[in-house]
Amino acid sequence: MASLEIAVGVSGGSGARLGRRFVQIALASRNLARLHLVISEPALMVARTEISPAIATASDWAAALDAPAVLRRRLVIHENADVGASIASGSYPTAGMAVVPCSGGTLGAIANGIARDLLQRAADVCLKERRPLVLALRESPYSLVHIENMRRVTRAGAIVAPPTPAFYVDAPSVDRFLDAYCVRTCRLLGLAPREEGFRWEGARPKPGRPRRR
Repeated sequence: MASLEIAVGVSGGSGARLGRRFVQIALASRNLARLHLVISEPALMVARTEISPAIATASDWAAALDAPAVLRRRLVIHENADVGASIASGSYPTAGMAVVPCSGGTLGAIANGIARDLLQRAADVCLKERRPLVLALRESPYSLVHIENMRRVTRAGAIVAPPTPAFYVDAPSVDRFLDAYCVRTCRLLGLAPREEGFRWEGARPKPGRPRRR
């Protein structure tokens, strides 16, 4: 199984827990070599509300991860202002990128080829290099602007995957919904997450209730 390097962007949409859980699950994937993490300033502001008021930097955000040291060695943190970082170039061989969560503003920038920071530039690189780019759009309801940007970025090659709950998971809870979404998104990037569940295996009749014919 080939080892992959992926990029993960965390933008300022509500959903700091989702971004944190995605990084945890991606870090533990069996075929991950390195995860390049870039967090926007608005994302840090959201994290101070949704995770901890002590989070001031991307390193603080990463320190809040519940991951063993052996997995943390796979993590590379980039400053969002560092547009000269490795993942800003198509010559650096990442296997793809996920933006989790993806705000409406970040979607608009990516859809229109605007790259004012590293997160946006790394996403733009994935589009131009024809690499997988998954956008966890955290916005609802959608305006026509959002819909047009989703159409535009999809035609450019991205996958717009809003974090909608998978209601068919066993023992449904917020944490299980987060895990189901993160595992599925990892698979879209070619990762092999250790969590093997969350696959729809087909409808089954409930015990004691025969299937109608």
